[in-house]
Amino acid sequence: MMRHASPGPKMVGEDQNSRWGAGVTPLYLLRHGPLPRAQGSAPLGSSNPAVHPEAWALWPQVKADLQALQPQRVLCSDLTRSRDLALDLGLPTLVLSGLQEQSFGEWEGIPWVDIKGHEAFLANPVISSPPGGESFARCASRAVLTIQGALDGETPTLVLAHGGPLRAILAHFLGMGLDRALDLAWAPFGLSKLEIYGPNRGVLRYHNRILPRAT
Repeated sequence: MMRHASPGPKMVGEDQNSRWGAGVTPLYLLRHGPLPRAQGSAPLGSSNPAVHPEAWALWPQVKADLQALQPQRVLCSDLTRSRDLALDLGLPTLVLSGLQEQSFGEWEGIPWVDIKGHEAFLANPVISSPPGGESFARCASRAVLTIQGALDGETPTLVLAHGGPLRAILAHFLGMGLDRALDLAWAPFGLSKLEIYGPNRGVLRYHNRILPRAT
């Protein structure tokens, strides 16, 4: 069921709008599960630790909640904390490197308080790049291009990925600037739902609904 794809599908242009039809595409955006406490205050970025035991412990209930929504396919990044959970759903899954978390280069795994010069980066995080990493603007561009190239008509789709790309995708379809996208709270196993009407427009039905749902 798993397919790997390159990170660079072409932008959906005006001459391709017919692929979207006149209907609505349900798009669910789920952030991966909890990380080790020590990593919570450090940028993890494109580093690739295994799924944390706390995430696996919550996963059976999260999985049941997701199955109740009846997505028909899954898009995920190729990082383990996204991919392994996505594949466990047993649905057709497209693994996309373009959905990786923003790369923080030399800063990955280092607590923010120990990173020299991070104040300048945080003063302009949309266009600033960590040493050896990428800006949020670049991360957002590849994530949006990837989604636009991967959606398939009106098929209900789950995107299981990371906070940075998910914020960028949500902001794109709502017409928000990237500076405000970074203001969006997104908890581990936080779920949002969009209804997509074309390559650049959507309606937000809910945001950051934390799974598993209380019973």
